[in-house]
Amino acid sequence: MTEKKSQLCSRANVYTQVPDGGWGWAVAVSFFFIEVFTYGVIKSFGVFFNDLMDSFEESNSRISWIISICVFTLTFTAPLSTVLSNRFGHRLVVMAGGVLVSTGMVVASFSREVYHMYVAIGIITGLGYCFSFLPTVTILSQYFDKRRSVVTAVASTGECFAMFAFAPGRWIAIVCVFV
Repeated sequence: MTEKKSQLCSRANVYTQVPDGGWGWAVAVSFFFIEVFTYGVIKSFGVFFNDLMDSFEESNSRISWIISICVFTLTFTAPLSTVLSNRFGHRLVVMAGGVLVSTGMVVASFSREVYHMYVAIGIITGLGYCFSFLPTVTILSQYFDKRRSVVTAVASTGECFAMFAFAPGRWIAIVCVFV
């Protein structure tokens, strides 16, 4: 009798020859949007800064720790993201990152104290950003060889696009304050 072993996630496709396109374009577009939502949210956090100071009745230095912890967690847990990507595959790690980001934002919406935001946005969301962002950077090399630098450069413009696209949100927030 043979016993079938179940795996949590099948291994990622490993190509003997890099396809230079195909499904890689969908991966590049996904990388673009992950950049938009990761760095767009992080860099537009200042829109809510004064509201958070008023809501929690805290100083600007204590509120600024929220996003500082988030960026620290994003960068400090990079080795963990790499190990998990090698063990379980990029897709599962990126999906887990999306779940963590969503969970962190939902938990943050129920925060009553600033230290709840430290945990929710700083640690949970920061870990989710790490799990969703870092594997997408490395996976492009599995789909592109000749055009790798161009595709990575174009996909990396997501951060710049986010700053441009999220800027009207700042004006809307300012207008809402004065109306």
